[in-house]
Amino acid sequence: MSKFLICGMIFFASTFALPAHAKTSSEPQRQVELAGNWKLYSARDVATDGQTISLPGFNTASWHPVAHMPATVLETLEEDGVYPNLYNGMNLLKTVPLDLYLQDWWYRTTFVVPADQQVYQLDFPGINYRAEIWLNGNLIADSHQVVGMYVAHRFDVTRWIKPGASNVLAVKVTPERLVQDVNGVELGDSWFDWINWKYLGYKGALKSGAHGVSFVSDRNAGIWKPVYLRMSGAVTVSDTTVNTELPLPQLTSARLTIYAELHNLTDHPVSGVLRGTISRSGKPSIQIEQQLSLASDEAREISFDPQKYSQLVVQHPDLWWPYTMGKPNLYTLDLEFLEGQQVSDMSHIRFGIRTITQHRDHDEQFPKVGTGGSFYLQVNGRDFLARGADYSPDLLYRYDAGRDEAIMRYVKDMGLNMLRWESKIASDHMVELADEQGVPVMFGWMCCNQWEKWNQWSAEDYRVADASLRSQILMLRPHASVFIWANGSDGLPPPPVRSAYHKILTDLHWQNAIVDTVSSYARNDKGEREWSGIHMEGPYSWRPPTYWFSGRYAAARGACAEQGDNEHIPPYESLKRFIPADKLWPINETWYFHAGSNPGNSTLSNIQKVIDRRYGPSSSAEEFARKAQLAHYEDTRAQFEDFAANGWANHKMTLYWMLNTPWPSFFGHLFDYYLKPGGAYYGAKKGLRPLSVVFDSYAIGDHSQAKITVVNQTPVQHNGLRARVRIYDLDGNVRYDRSAADIVVASGGAVHVLNLPRLKDLTPVYFVRCQLFDNSGKPLVNNVYWQSTKDDDLGPPSNDNAFDLKQASWADMTALNTMRSVPLELSASETVAGGESHVTIRLRNTGRGVAFFERAEITSNRGGDEILPIQYDDNYVTVFPGEAVEIHGTLRQMDGRATWIKLAGYNTPEEIVSIGRTK
Repeated sequence: MSKFLICGMIFFASTFALPAHAKTSSEPQRQVELAGNWKLYSARDVATDGQTISLPGFNTASWHPVAHMPATVLETLEEDGVYPNLYNGMNLLKTVPLDLYLQDWWYRTTFVVPADQQVYQLDFPGINYRAEIWLNGNLIADSHQVVGMYVAHRFDVTRWIKPGASNVLAVKVTPERLVQDVNGVELGDSWFDWINWKYLGYKGALKSGAHGVSFVSDRNAGIWKPVYLRMSGAVTVSDTTVNTELPLPQLTSARLTIYAELHNLTDHPVSGVLRGTISRSGKPSIQIEQQLSLASDEAREISFDPQKYSQLVVQHPDLWWPYTMGKPNLYTLDLEFLEGQQVSDMSHIRFGIRTITQHRDHDEQFPKVGTGGSFYLQVNGRDFLARGADYSPDLLYRYDAGRDEAIMRYVKDMGLNMLRWESKIASDHMVELADEQGVPVMFGWMCCNQWEKWNQWSAEDYRVADASLRSQILMLRPHASVFIWANGSDGLPPPPVRSAYHKILTDLHWQNAIVDTVSSYARNDKGEREWSGIHMEGPYSWRPPTYWFSGRYAAARGACAEQGDNEHIPPYESLKRFIPADKLWPINETWYFHAGSNPGNSTLSNIQKVIDRRYGPSSSAEEFARKAQLAHYEDTRAQFEDFAANGWANHKMTLYWMLNTPWPSFFGHLFDYYLKPGGAYYGAKKGLRPLSVVFDSYAIGDHSQAKITVVNQTPVQHNGLRARVRIYDLDGNVRYDRSAADIVVASGGAVHVLNLPRLKDLTPVYFVRCQLFDNSGKPLVNNVYWQSTKDDDLGPPSNDNAFDLKQASWADMTALNTMRSVPLELSASETVAGGESHVTIRLRNTGRGVAFFERAEITSNRGGDEILPIQYDDNYVTVFPGEAVEIHGTLRQMDGRATWIKLAGYNTPEEIVSIGRTK
C-alpha cells in the first residue's frame, strides 16, 4: 500500500452535493468535513515538534481558536481579536506585523473517527504553501511532498487512524517565502495591482522595476480549503466526470462518456463491479456496469464510452444552456464499486449535457492588436456573446456560502452571463451555484507575478505548476458551467510550459475551450503578436460614453477578458464604513491605501479629474460620492451597450474588470464589498437588458447625429416593436419627439431604427429618453441619458492609455448642479411571500421640473442604511413632469425587515416614508 497519494479534489460524496441532492441517511457516510475544533499558533512560540503536538493531551489552551475551517492565518488572528477591524482605515498596514509570512504556523484539531471502515483517507484540496502533516504522532507527509497552493493532496492514513476513537491531526504550514525578482518564486498567488503595492507587500531594497509585489502580511498562508476524512472499502472511486457530445447542428441526441479513477488501496487483488446510474426527473434512468479486477495498490482510469455502451447515446436530452439562452438542466451520475454485495465506494456528481466549441472570427479592424480574428464561443452550436465580469474572493479568503449566493443573485440581476477567475480559485460552492444558475465561467492562472515569471522558475516550480493544473482541472471538469481554461493571463507561457499544460488538459479529457493567453502582448521571433484572439487593451480608467461607440479605439471591440474603470467610488454609506470619519475629506492617503497600484489608479487621479471636469469640484466626501455614481453609471452602461448595439460581427466578448472587490476598496467593481449596488451596478443592469433601445451619444463621425438602435439579446425574435425618442431640456420641456414602428429584431440582433439630429438652442445639459414598446403598446424599456451640448472626445487613439484618462475635449455637466428642486410624492407597499419581501415603491412627479437620478433604498430603521443584499428592477431613475415611476425591490426576510423607504435624488430633497403591508 502506498504511503501517500497526491491527486486532485473529487466531487463524489454527499457532502459535496447541495442539500437538495444529499444522500439519504440510510447510506453509509463516506466523507466527513473536518470543520470544527481547530486551533492555530505560531511555530515560533511552540517549543516542540509535530510528533508531540499531534498526540492527545497536548496543551493548546493559549492557542487561537479557529471559528470555522477553512481559515487562513490572518483571518483567524483577526477573528480572535489579535488584529481587529483589519479592513477599517489603515489597520491592515499599521496594526499587523509585516513578518507573518516569515513564521511557520501550526493548525491542530481532534476528531472522532467512525469505525467499521476498511480504508481511511485525508483530503487537503488547498494548503498554502508548504506543510508537514502529522496524525496521532506519525508524520504523514513532509513539506517537500506537500507544496503548492493549488495542489490538492490525498493521503491514505488507514495504518495510523484510530477507528471509533479520538484522533489528533496537526498541520505545520510554511507560508510562501520567496519574492519574485528578488530571490525566486513559489507558485502561490498574488493580488498584483488589486491592492496598492505601495503599502502592502514586499518593502525590501532588492526589488527592482516599476511594479511592486503586493500581498497581505501572511501571504494568505494556511489551510484555505476544507479538510475531509474519506472512508471506503478496499477500492475508492474518485475524479468522476462525464463528457458530452452533440452531433451539431442536431440537438436531438447526445453521446456521453464517463471517466473515473479507481484505486485498490489494499495489498491484494480485488475484483468487483463498477455500476452507474444516470438520472434526471422526468427522464428514464440509464444503467451501466462493468466487471473489473485491480491488482494490489493499482490505480486505473476506467471509462464507459457510447460505442460499447449504447445506452449512453441519449435521445432528446435536456440540454444545459446559459440562463440567457435557455435552462441550465442538470443530470445526476451515481457511480459505485461493489465487491460482492458490499459497496466499497461511491461517487455522486451532477453534470450538464452541452457542447462548447471555440472559434476565431474575421475581425482585422485593429491589426496592431493582433491578427487572425477574435475569439468567440458557441454553446450547443449557437453563438454566445459573452458579457461578464471578473470575480474575486475575500482578501483573506474568508468562506461565506451566503455571500456566494448573494453575489450570484447580483450577477443574474444585472444580466451578466459569464464570470472569470484569475487564479483565486477558492470556493467550490460558487462553481456549483454557476452550474445551477446557468452562469458560464472562465478559469486560469494569475497574471504578472509568480505564474508568469517563467525565467525564475525552479525545478520544483515546474513540478508544482503541472500538479496545480492537474488538481484544478480534475476539480473543474465535471461542472457544466466551466467553459474556458486560460493557461496564461497577460503573458504567454513558453513552449515547454505550454506543451506540458496541453498534455495535462488532453490526458484529463478537457472538453472545453482552451486559450494560452488572454492578452496580445506576447510576440514571436518575427515581432508578430502571439495571442489566442482575446485582447487586454483596457481601459482601466474611466471613459466617456462616446469612447465606446465611436469605433476609433481598439479596446472597445473584439473579445476582451478584462476592461473597466479601476477607480470606483462606493456610495457614501459604504465609504463611511471603511474610511474613518477624520479621514473622509479631503481625499488623502487613507483613500489611496484602499486603491489599486498603477499610476493614476493609486491616487484616484482619473476619477477625480472626471468628477471635477464634468460635474464640478466637490466640497465633501458625500458630494463627491454622489457625483461619482453618475460617472460610473454613464461609463459602465455605455461599455455594455456598445457590445450589444454595435453587433456580433466585431463585439464578441467583454468582461468587466471587476465584478466585486476583495475588501472595502476603490479598485474597480460593479458593487462594493458590503454588497451595496451603486451607479456602476445600475448602469450595467441597464446596459445588459436583453431587449433594449440604445442612444450612442452622437459618437460617430462629425457628431451631428446620433444612432438609435434596438437590441435583442433574448433567445427569440421580437416583432412589432415601437421605439420612441424624446429630448427634454433641463427645465423639463419636450424639445423633440419621434417614433419608429413595426420594428423586427432577430435573436442576437441589433437594428438601427432612428437618427437623432443635433438640436440648437438647448440648455447646456439635456436629457435623451429612449423607450421601447411591444405590439400591444406595453412599455418594455425606459432608458434615460444626460447629454451636454459640449462634446466628449478622447482624441486620437494614441490618447487611449489603459491606466490614464486624457481627453481632447470635455462635456460639461455642471448645469445639473443648479437644476430646480423637484419634490416627489412617495409611497410604498409590501407583499410577503415565500420568505421574501416584495416592495413596490411609487414615485410621482406633480411639478414642472425633471426629478433626476433618484435612488430609492429599503431600510429597517427610519433614515437607516439600506438592507443588503437587495435587488431592485431599476434604480437611479429619472421622473419626468406629470409622470410616475415604480421601482420593485426584493429582499429575503432573513436579511432584514422592510419597514421604510428612503429616497434621494440629484435635485430632490431626501424623503422617508413607511411601507404599507399586504399579505
